[in-house]
Amino acid sequence: QKKKLKRMRLAKGIPNLETVPVGHSDASAREKNLQFAINGTCSHIHCRTYAILDEPASSSLGIIDEEHFLVMAEVIDAHVHSSYWDATKKQFRPMRDDVPPYLTFFGAQTFGYVRNR
Repeated sequence: QKKKLKRMRLAKGIPNLETVPVGHSDASAREKNLQFAINGTCSHIHCRTYAILDEPASSSLGIIDEEHFLVMAEVIDAHVHSSYWDATKKQFRPMRDDVPPYLTFFGAQTFGYVRNR
């Protein structure tokens, strides 16, 4: 029952997320293909997906719970908005004080944000 609910939850996409072509920051350059990024994000990763798992091979491992998927993929290309890329140091970070912070995941259900000093 939980497996069916998980699949149904994503069947029509995620509400309020607008897709844009990979490498673009707005929907004006929208393409009709399967590659997409989320509007408003400061970076995009283009991946080749090999598998999306929603339950482990052995349920006793407890790797995947009913709220998550395990995605097996290879990064093919990446794009970062110029306001977030320090080319001299090759670092992903906001470059100016007026650039909005970005959300990051620290692990163990802990999130934070990164801003320019």
